[in-house]
Amino acid sequence: MWLVTGASGGLGQALVSGVLRSGEQVIGVTRGDEPLPPLAAAFPGRLRTVSVDITDAGTLRPVLDDAMTRFGRLDAVVNNAGYPLAGPFEELDDTKLRAQFEVNFFAAANVLRAAKAARVLQTSTLAGQIGALGMSAYTAGKHALEGLSVALAAELTPPGIRTTIVEPGAIGIDFRANWASRLHSSASLPDYLSVHEALTLREARSATPPAWPRPSSPSPICRALRCAFPSAATPSSASKTPAAANFKSCAGSRP
Repeated sequence: MWLVTGASGGLGQALVSGVLRSGEQVIGVTRGDEPLPPLAAAFPGRLRTVSVDITDAGTLRPVLDDAMTRFGRLDAVVNNAGYPLAGPFEELDDTKLRAQFEVNFFAAANVLRAAKAARVLQTSTLAGQIGALGMSAYTAGKHALEGLSVALAAELTPPGIRTTIVEPGAIGIDFRANWASRLHSSASLPDYLSVHEALTLREARSATPPAWPRPSSPSPICRALRCAFPSAATPSSASKTPAAANFKSCAGSRP
């Protein structure tokens, strides 16, 4: 059985669909379950949708305990929930910065504490390895998630739990639209006008066909993730496997 956060759209929903089609069970964690009932109807008895605020550890644990009790053993946890926050660092107030870390870092930590499984997959991004102009908050959160995951992989070696980080590049989902909708239309500090102009240009280039950078379909990425976990029910030795950006098959991951 798999547990996938951020299951209501994008990469998370594509992964839930793929896992269900492979014959396995899924707990899909969302903020709202509207997009998932069609999948539940198509795969009766194999998808349980849980709507919960994963940043609230006290609420999360009993909800996941109940879901796992109903479904049985949990084999794989996929921390996929997250959102981008764009804008110059100096223009981001503490409330926005902390909210970014609550979802992109602390929520993942909450899930890991509440849901014990033989395999852990952390959805990161290239921003977990490099910096990007105007994406300081998002980049910082993903660096923190990757640092946690690398240390966690070493700590989980004795119990035989495998940890994988995946760092996809541009994917054909609504990710860019999400961060663009949160971007101020103009710089509040004149020194950062060029940053706003660069972000606006980046969004325009990605939204105008042919998009640049050319996005990948989430489907082959999800197939690669399932290949990295060939069977959630099969025990594995502990390792830390960072995956290459936009990898298409297991050959794209590094041991």
